Amino acid sequence: MPRPLYPATLTAKHQLSQNTVQLDFRVEAGFDYQPGQFVQLHLSFKGQDYKRSYSIANSPESFQSSQQLEIAISFVKGGVASSLFSEAEPGLELSIGGPFGVLTAPEHFDGRIVLAGTGTGLAPYRAMIPALKKLVGEGTRILIMMGVRDRADMIYEQDFRDLAALSESIEYRACYSREKSLNSSANEYPGYLQNQFPQLNLSPEKDLVYLCGNPAMIDDASAELKELGFGPRQVKREKYVFSS
Repeated sequence: MPRPLYPATLTAKHQLSQNTVQLDFRVEAGFDYQPGQFVQLHLSFKGQDYKRSYSIANSPESFQSSQQLEIAISFVKGGVASSLFSEAEPGLELSIGGPFGVLTAPEHFDGRIVLAGTGTGLAPYRAMIPALKKLVGEGTRILIMMGVRDRADMIYEQDFRDLAALSESIEYRACYSREKSLNSSANEYPGYLQNQFPQLNLSPEKDLVYLCGNPAMIDDASAELKELGFGPRQVKREKYVFSS
């Protein structure tokens, strides 16, 4: 049975980085989701219908209070959705399908959760923030790893730094593959985020790893985790494939 579609209206657009925007949609009553899930936007562009999948960037608690669904989108040169949303103004109407996906936070976890993401793959972790606070209160440790090329590409960083400041059980690492000037005291690291794995004392018995974003990162990270003994139950993955 197909999932229902929900009418939605664009209410605001925010520039997150040089190539990424956040779109805020007012969604009709009845829509609900778990933090970490994604939706499909049903678009009409130049007489053609398209579907594009994007992760939800705000928590269910935020959505319930505001009825605003926040979605982070990176523009792709020549892309249909990119062309539409780069020019879109508040008032644009479309339909939203979903939610979909299993990249969701557990209700309980006795160990450490590692959240590794690149680009807009950070969005689902932002939606998890209230759930992560609850987990930390129950004794779970959290490691958030964000991977981008340089500071100009980073999104939602302050949200994660604020989260890490709440507890010694939450660690934040920013990994830059091309940034030349780094501040180690601010937990900034050179290279790809998966290069940090050897320093983390990862254990399939104690850690649950989430991977979201660039397919190459996920493939490389998954291969490294497999060598460390991690199986499908200890690794949750969601690849972002750029659509035209």
